Amino acid sequence: MKKSIFHLFLLAVIISACSPSQQVTSYWANKEAIPDEPFKTIYIMAITQNENRQPLVENELADLLVSRGHKVMLNSQIYPPSFSAVKQLSKEQLKETIENTGSEAILTVALLDTKTETSYNQGVSYSPMNYGYYGSYYNYYNYYYPVVYSPGYYSVNKTYYIETNFFDVKTDQLLWSIQSKAYNPSDFDSFFKEYSRILLDKLRQEGLISK
Repeated sequence: MKKSIFHLFLLAVIISACSPSQQVTSYWANKEAIPDEPFKTIYIMAITQNENRQPLVENELADLLVSRGHKVMLNSQIYPPSFSAVKQLSKEQLKETIENTGSEAILTVALLDTKTETSYNQGVSYSPMNYGYYGSYYNYYNYYYPVVYSPGYYSVNKTYYIETNFFDVKTDQLLWSIQSKAYNPSDFDSFFKEYSRILLDKLRQEGLISK
């Protein structure tokens, strides 16, 4: 069998669909290995250090897939969030578990890293008046008021790095992969809700899911 070649390209359509705070950093599609018929039953597996976020991510993707007519199985429905399949199961055992659910493909979402930066935002700069000021108190007050009441402040910015992969259960091949980052989203849950739609639309365009 001819070895499949992965094509690397950055998709402008996804970038344009994302808000300015979101960016696609890389995109892969195994064009030669994608089957003629789309997958119908998907096993969803979220990988994150935040145990509370794992079911949230899986449920968001599951709700969208089910609404589009697909069957899904969630990893969090089989194993608790604290369970590490890699550490506690062999590859064969995990594959058997997934195959027993009737799943044809695996959709993994990994929160690779969360970068937090604290920055100082400088207030209004102090610029002294000429020595020996003899103007009115009114002008003096108006000159220094914004300086005194516009102090600097600290802000905390977060960047989330996310990788999503799509595997064929039968062949164990990676068919599709996308890496993205989200800068300082106001709310991760709201961000991922919209981001999930973008991911599934791209899977549909590649012919991996039907709609």
